[in-house]
Amino acid sequence: MVIHDDLNAIVKLQDNPGVDTLGQRSVAFVHPEHSCATVNACFDRFPQGAFVSENGGRIIGYANAIRLQPRVALTTHDWITATRDGSGISHDPAGSWLYVCRMLLTAGAGHQSLARELSPLLVSLKALVEKAGLDGVAIALPFPGKRERSGTTEYQKQALEEGVKDSGQPRLSGAMGPSASINVALSDGFNHQIALPHYVGISKHFALMVWRNPASG
Repeated sequence: MVIHDDLNAIVKLQDNPGVDTLGQRSVAFVHPEHSCATVNACFDRFPQGAFVSENGGRIIGYANAIRLQPRVALTTHDWITATRDGSGISHDPAGSWLYVCRMLLTAGAGHQSLARELSPLLVSLKALVEKAGLDGVAIALPFPGKRERSGTTEYQKQALEEGVKDSGQPRLSGAMGPSASINVALSDGFNHQIALPHYVGISKHFALMVWRNPASG
């Protein structure tokens, strides 16, 4: 779990991703407006939902979730509307779903899976859901392709079905382009919910991935 002292390091991570044994790390994904003010604002709304992933004592990934009602978290929306520009103002203490409001992932040179960066965050969020008796976790992840159809639920589900045919398990095939974060979520038990077209800008389509708490019924 994140403490206030970690926030400066998280903000600096965007400009200084660090170095690992394979060479210089780079930023794989970061939500817009990843400033000190917005990171602190989101953390202050719901610090229990903030987690980091580390490698060799260095932060390589960060996520901060807030609580939302399912009518917001599980329906079509964009990042600005759902999170109030990532500030977390939309946090609802009575919300039954965790929703990832802010996220920053880095990647090592030649490292495509993002498992070290993203998977520990997803595991921590699921554990929080179980501990708090919530219904689940919702996270929006970039979907490859900038064409309009890439932002439709029908196309995204079709692409996932084709991935199952190719690999025998839920995943996006390499032919789809970069899809590492979605494949990590699928491996960690998340399922595709809906497409989120233009989630963080024009032609930047995302997929809403959800994990439902088995104990919530």
